Amino acid sequence: MFSKKIRNGLSVILAASLALSLTACDPPMPPDVEAQILEQTYTCVEGNTTVSLPESMTDLGFQWADSLTFSCVDPEPAMTLEMLGESVAADISVSAYALDTALCTPLATVPFALDAGEFAYQLSEAGSLNLSPKTIAAIFKGEITNWNDPKIADENPGSVFSDLPIIVRKDADEQALKSVNSWFSRLDAALPDSAFEPTQNVNLSTFVPLEEGEIALVQHSLSMQLGLMSAAIYLGADKETQEPILAISDTFGVASAATQLVAKKQGTTGVTMELDPNIEPVAQAGMEDAGIPYQAIYPVNLTICGEDSLLHRAGALFLLRLDSQGALAASVYNPLSEQIRVESLAMVRKGLPLPELPAE
Repeated sequence: MFSKKIRNGLSVILAASLALSLTACDPPMPPDVEAQILEQTYTCVEGNTTVSLPESMTDLGFQWADSLTFSCVDPEPAMTLEMLGESVAADISVSAYALDTALCTPLATVPFALDAGEFAYQLSEAGSLNLSPKTIAAIFKGEITNWNDPKIADENPGSVFSDLPIIVRKDADEQALKSVNSWFSRLDAALPDSAFEPTQNVNLSTFVPLEEGEIALVQHSLSMQLGLMSAAIYLGADKETQEPILAISDTFGVASAATQLVAKKQGTTGVTMELDPNIEPVAQAGMEDAGIPYQAIYPVNLTICGEDSLLHRAGALFLLRLDSQGALAASVYNPLSEQIRVESLAMVRKGLPLPELPAE
């Protein structure tokens, strides 16, 4: 049993778009128009859906579950989300990593949130640190071994680093490593495979604190949770002002890169995304410019598991709403760009009833 709960009246523009989209001979409703209408409704299907989440999303999960309970209650069908830990069997799995098919047989997989790879460091005397891709590659190749190296000094004008050996941590999150190498390879600064031991699911309880002088490749979400310092990526100096051009893995740098993402449909089984560095970044609402894109980003995916179910699709649909994505923006993750979110919505809502305009 399902129903739709209308939140607010649709705008004139939205109504006009729908009218143009739903004539008898026209193709299906455009995904962006459909996404706008879905924001005016709650698709409620009676039942409970279990959701496996990474540790870093636990608090968000409870927030989403509470919000759904408030939105889909009597006289609507009772629809609930039950949040579970990571690496357990569930109806919906949220993870940045390949899934264990013993726990989840994928039905449809779409991007849900954005994370990034970054270089965390421990230098008590350094308030900030700039490192170019080639300097980082040289550090992990063992060609630069001390923090007072002239190349590091050149990229940090005004800063003085003591004679201190660089400690390179070998274990690195596998998705963070892939995202950084994808970016650095385009800049002719690929990291050496031999320098890393890729890992998964490093979290608050398993992360080993950095030693003085140590540098490590970690996921941005973990770095935020731990309050680690992370290096800005030095991309040269501005020709006119000579100010350093820095890509920073903060909300603005990741959001800028997110506008360079392109959605790729995988038949009826999912959506992937690719970063096209040739796309001009787009400024966020209220911002004058897009800023320097931090391009070492990767998706945290949402997968509907097992047999096809309208209940589970409705749960996924709820998690992809703008208000659910807004909660991500206030967390250690970044929300999807609207273009990627729209494609994810279109994929997970297959089989659910088409949105309906409220009666005039």
